[in-house]
Amino acid sequence: MSKSYTTFKIHPSIGIARLGNSDQFYIAPEQPGALPIDCDASGKEKQDKAGNPVRVSSFKDDNDLSKIKKQAARFRVFAYEDEKDKNGKEIKVGGKYNFIYQTAVTAPRLVEGTVTDIDWTVHLANKKASWYEFQETNGQHGYAPDHPLRNPEVTQPDLRRQLIIDPGPVTVNLKNNQGAFAKFGSESKKLDTSKNKKVSYPQTFPPSDIKPNAIETLGSLFVNEQDKNIRLLVLGGNGNSGSTKTPVIESFVNNNGWFDDTSDGPVTAKIEYTFIDITYDGDKEIKTKTKASMDVQIPAWVVVGYPRYAPEMEDMITMDETMYDIFVRNMAYEPRLFGVPPFDTENNSPATKEEFDLWKNAARFNPDYYPKFYRDIWPIFRRPYEQTTFTMTFDPSDGGDPHNRGTGGNLSQTALSQPPSNGEDPNFQLRQFVFGIMRGTNQTNEYTVVGNAKSPNKPRLMPMLCGNNPLTNVSVDKFLAMRPTQLFFLKQWAAGKFVNECQEWEEGNPNCSNPWALPPTTGIGIDRGVLGNAVGGAFCPGAEMTWIMKNPAIYSEPFRIKHASYIPGALSIPQPIADKDGSTAPDLEKGLEPGDLTKYIGVPWQADFHECTDQNVDVTYENWNNIYPDSTGDPVQQQTAYNIPWWPAHRPIVVFDSSGSQVYWASGIPDNNAGDLQMVQAWKDLGFLIASGDGNNRSFSQIERNDEALGAPVKPGDRISGQNTTRSKSRK
Repeated sequence: MSKSYTTFKIHPSIGIARLGNSDQFYIAPEQPGALPIDCDASGKEKQDKAGNPVRVSSFKDDNDLSKIKKQAARFRVFAYEDEKDKNGKEIKVGGKYNFIYQTAVTAPRLVEGTVTDIDWTVHLANKKASWYEFQETNGQHGYAPDHPLRNPEVTQPDLRRQLIIDPGPVTVNLKNNQGAFAKFGSESKKLDTSKNKKVSYPQTFPPSDIKPNAIETLGSLFVNEQDKNIRLLVLGGNGNSGSTKTPVIESFVNNNGWFDDTSDGPVTAKIEYTFIDITYDGDKEIKTKTKASMDVQIPAWVVVGYPRYAPEMEDMITMDETMYDIFVRNMAYEPRLFGVPPFDTENNSPATKEEFDLWKNAARFNPDYYPKFYRDIWPIFRRPYEQTTFTMTFDPSDGGDPHNRGTGGNLSQTALSQPPSNGEDPNFQLRQFVFGIMRGTNQTNEYTVVGNAKSPNKPRLMPMLCGNNPLTNVSVDKFLAMRPTQLFFLKQWAAGKFVNECQEWEEGNPNCSNPWALPPTTGIGIDRGVLGNAVGGAFCPGAEMTWIMKNPAIYSEPFRIKHASYIPGALSIPQPIADKDGSTAPDLEKGLEPGDLTKYIGVPWQADFHECTDQNVDVTYENWNNIYPDSTGDPVQQQTAYNIPWWPAHRPIVVFDSSGSQVYWASGIPDNNAGDLQMVQAWKDLGFLIASGDGNNRSFSQIERNDEALGAPVKPGDRISGQNTTRSKSRK
C-alpha cells in the first residue's frame, strides 16, 4: 500500500459512567472539576449560544429527591491520518477516510471510503462475588495460593462462574440505537433494539430473590448522531445491591452472599462505510458501490462507579495523575520529562521487552525540565483547602495548618506562583518550606515533619489523608503521598525551575490559570479530562478503581487497557478454582476481561463508601514494616493515633447547608454496620455539593438532600445515638 491508512481510536480511553436509580441521565464531565454535561432524552449534548456544553444544575429528578440521575459515559471515534497526527479529529457521517479493505479471497488494499454508521459493542460484567477477598495491599503483586476467596464455600468451577454478573455483549448503531445489559425477558429488555436482542448468550445473574434489591440489569446503551458525529452513551446500573442470605453487613469490603451492579468492560467499534470498487472487463472500467466495514484499531474501556456527590471538587490525587506517573516512568510517555539523556524521542523509543528493561534501568527525571505552575503545581495546593473547609472538620491546633492559603499563609498563590526573575528570588525560602512539608514516597508512615529547622512545632506532612493501608501494622502504607512525578515537579518548583503560564501567555488567556477552563477537543485531552474526575489514591480499596491501575501490565499503551480474548460465558475465575477443571484463570499479560477492573473493590459498594469518612491511624512506630514489638520486646507503653480523613472529595463528612450551617452529610445513617446496611437504600437520598464563586473564592454547599427520608441533618456538637464525626474501618 503506497499511501498511509487512517488509524481510528475510541475516546475517552476509559469512560466513567455512574449509577443512578432514575430513568434520566446526563453526560460525564470531560474536564477535571467540571459539572456534568446536560443532554436531551436521546443523549444529545445541550449547547449554549457559543457552542459550549450546558452544565447540569440538578442531579435528581424534578419533585423526587429519592431519584438520582445516571451519569452516561460518552464515546467517540477519532481519525488519525498519519503518525505525525497527535490530535486527530472526530469522524463524521459522510466523512471520507482511508480504510483497509479485505475479503476472504482478496489481499488487503487501501480504499477511500465514506462513513455511513458505527457498530458499537460493549460488554459489562461484575466479578466481585467470584473474586478474592480484598485485604489492603495483599494481591498487588499476585495472590498467594491460600489467599481467602469471597464466598469460599463455592468451590466448583461452574458454580463459581455463576457468581459473575455477565449479561453478555451488546451491539448498537444508528439503525439499532439502543440496547440493555439486562436479563433476557426482564422488563428493562423491552426497549432493546440492539443487534443482540435475539442472540442467545449464556448469561449469569444473581438469583431474582436477593434482598433488599434484585439485580436485573447492569445498564444500557444509546447511539445518537449530533452534528454528523456518531456517539455512544453507556449508562450503568440502578444502584441495586442484594444478598442471597438475610441482609447483614459484616465488613466494609467483603460480604459473602452480596452482589451489586457496578461494572466495567471493553468498548469496541466497527466503522461501516461505502466506497467505489473499480474492476475491469478487458479495457472496460466497471465502478461498483460497495459496502464494507473496518474494526477501530484502538478500542476503549468503561467503568461504572457510584455517584459523584461533589462533582466539582477534585480529589487530592486524580486517576489521571496516577496513570500519567505510571506511563512517564514505565512506558517512555514523556521523554523530555523522564528518560535517557539527552531526553529526546530518538533515544527514548523502546519497542521490545528487552529494550524497555534497558530503558528503565537508564531512565531518570530530566533535571532541566520546567513544570508549569498552574498545570502541575497549583492543583496540589488548591485542593486541600476546599476539602478541609467544605467537606470535613479540621483541627489545626496539632502542629499547625500547613494548608493555610490565606493572606500570609503557607500556600499564598501570589507568592508561590512567582518564579525567580532578574537574579532575584524573594520566595525561595517559602517554596523550600512548603516542599519540606510535602510527604515523600519514603514518608508514607510519618505524620509530622522531622528535622525542619524552620518548623520547631513539627507541622504535619501534606497531604493529610489516609494511605493504601492504615488499617493494619503489616505491609503498611499509613498516609497518602503524591506520585513520584508530582514530587519531581515540586522539587523543581522549590528550586525555582518552573514556568508561570500567566506570565508567559498573558493574563487574558482563558487557559492561563486553569488549563481545563475550556472543553478539550483532542482525543488525549478527552482521555485525561475524564480520568481527572476519578480517585487516584488512596486505594483501600479505592473508589471507581483500585491499585490494579498502578500495574503497567494491564495497559496496551498509555491510557489504554489491554483487551483479553475470552470465551463467551466462560469468563476467568480465581486460579485455585480454575485449576480444578482447567477453566480459564486471569492472566494480566494477555489482557483484561469484562469485570476485571472493578472486581477488586468492595461488595456491596455502599458499605465501603459509607465507612470512608476518617480513620484512627496508629503512628506509634513509623517503620511498622520492619519492627515487630511482640517478638523483640520493644516497650510499647502508649499507642499514638491520629484521626485522618479518607477521600473527603468523594465521600463528604461535614458540609454546609443552604443556610450556611455545618451539618453531617450522612445525618440519619448511624456509624456502624447497621448504617452500612442502611446505606444500601439511603445512598439515593443523600445531597450533592455544588460550587459557587470562582477561583480561590469558590465555596460548596449541599443541595437536593432528601430530609423526608433521612430526617433533619445534624450539626457538629449535637449528640444523637450512633452519630459522631469518626468512622474507622476495620477488616473482618
